[in-house]
Amino acid sequence: LQVLVFTSLWWSAAILVIVDIKRTVSPQGVFPHPFALTSMTQPCTALAALLLSRVVYSKRRKLSRPPLTGREALMLVAFGLIQGFEIGLTNKALGYLTVAARTMISSTNVLFMMATAKLWGLEGLGWLRIVSALLLILGGVGQGFGQLDQQGSSNASLQFVGIAMQCGSMLLSAQRWALAQFVMQRSPPESGLGRLTKLELLSRTLPITGLVCIPLALAFEPHAYTADQLLQGELWLRIAIVAGSLCAMLYAELKLVNLLSAVAFNV
Repeated sequence: LQVLVFTSLWWSAAILVIVDIKRTVSPQGVFPHPFALTSMTQPCTALAALLLSRVVYSKRRKLSRPPLTGREALMLVAFGLIQGFEIGLTNKALGYLTVAARTMISSTNVLFMMATAKLWGLEGLGWLRIVSALLLILGGVGQGFGQLDQQGSSNASLQFVGIAMQCGSMLLSAQRWALAQFVMQRSPPESGLGRLTKLELLSRTLPITGLVCIPLALAFEPHAYTADQLLQGELWLRIAIVAGSLCAMLYAELKLVNLLSAVAFNV
């Protein structure tokens, strides 16, 4: 029942986040700067997660909690950095790939996750899993088959750049989810990391993700941080909507990874 509830929450929040971000960063949108938008939405989402955790877990906060060790703090920093570069590569790849190409490439994500889980020692990799992954990949390839040629051969080099970026993003995504599963399922319950709630975990990692996107925005979107762009009431209203929805979506993701596994979540 929990899996059903959190899966429904994830899909509902994900649809709202995607639709609102697309409306915001489209060429005709109020803020056509995806990297800069990410650098602002992630800290706002972290703030929403922190405030919600103070309300939901007010009784638990009264209990003593051991401080994070240096190793645990590094794991949280690594989680935030990986997520930041993953989002950056994904956003940039969209400028080079067609929807069909992205669908075909993204269908291999489950294979990346299975291989990563095996290397991390989190799960095995049997023949049934390999066959199921290949079926998922064939489904994605079938969806986009025959549509790539519409771009013409002149865009072949740009397609290659986009493919490389998308593959890099999926590789980082697999490491992030493996790390999330390791943190939530392998951390000792009495440790500082083991006692962090899902919302507190988000409040500590998302600001790092936002910081990663700032240099990307300065490099690729030099006009994003100007006064006329930032002082728009509609922009901050949409950031608030995205932050709230993203908080719910990411919380559902972590709960599903904790209840199931990173591989099961990606499938």
